[in-house]
Amino acid sequence: NIRMRERAIKQGLKLNEYGLFDANEKRLAGTEEEEIFEKLGLPHIPPVLREDWGEIEAAAAGNLPNIVHPEDIRGDLHMHTTWSDGKYSAEEMVEASRKRGYKYIALTDHSKSLGVAGGLSDKDLMKHTEECRALDAKYPDIRVLAGTEVDIRQDGTLDYSDELLAKLDFVVASLHSGFKQDRATLTARVVRAMQNPYVRVIGHPTGRLLGDRDPYDLDLDEVMKEAARTRTCLEVNSNFHRLDLNDVHCRKAREMGVHVIISTDSHSYDDMLNLPYGVATAQRGWIEKDSVLNAKPVEEMLAFKPK
Repeated sequence: NIRMRERAIKQGLKLNEYGLFDANEKRLAGTEEEEIFEKLGLPHIPPVLREDWGEIEAAAAGNLPNIVHPEDIRGDLHMHTTWSDGKYSAEEMVEASRKRGYKYIALTDHSKSLGVAGGLSDKDLMKHTEECRALDAKYPDIRVLAGTEVDIRQDGTLDYSDELLAKLDFVVASLHSGFKQDRATLTARVVRAMQNPYVRVIGHPTGRLLGDRDPYDLDLDEVMKEAARTRTCLEVNSNFHRLDLNDVHCRKAREMGVHVIISTDSHSYDDMLNLPYGVATAQRGWIEKDSVLNAKPVEEMLAFKPK
């Protein structure tokens, strides 16, 4: 509001809560906010961008971002089933995703080290993969990708061998332990995971739980440099306890050329409803549709980080 009022003053006008007025107190606009922007020589700035992060200058220069919208999301690439700690079976999650109009999903149950979440043994991972393949064949209107949310161990190695990961369609790698390690060690773990050719995404990268756990002590600049170099995406986790990456991190990712996925980390049907929170977080960070992996058609999405 302050920046808009300053712009009005420079044009010899007055802007307040009642509208836009000229020097003679004649009301020029105010019934619709679009009128005010037009009178001040600006395109309409969506409310989600109004953070005084340079959006007025960008609007004046015709450089507002083409922000992503919920309807742009073609699929969810981080979901859990009863194979690990999800509430519903793989087929039930597929059916729920079809009802939402998704073109593809990745079923990414936990890996073996996360015993508290029912992580899958090597053998069970292959059974999980077989079920995903069967469901993909059964439902031709949606692509069902066999995936995992694989743990990044405390020494930086992954919880499954490359031989197993190579058999999957989509791999999310996440930290679920060793949160109190020092900054250099935590950063090195994530960087090493991104260097694996099968890892497409780092899940909930900073690990924050709103009101419960602070973010990990990561060097996000270093993480994002490596993400851009290896074409590894960072997740914008839509769970309202996480919202991780946050909006500030999203803006940094945009500036550093890092792609993101906006996913729900769903463990139930209700969790699938959280997607708008992740999209809004990405919007506040000026994330554009072209930078969102799961806004792309499935084959283009899968080709983004070649194995």
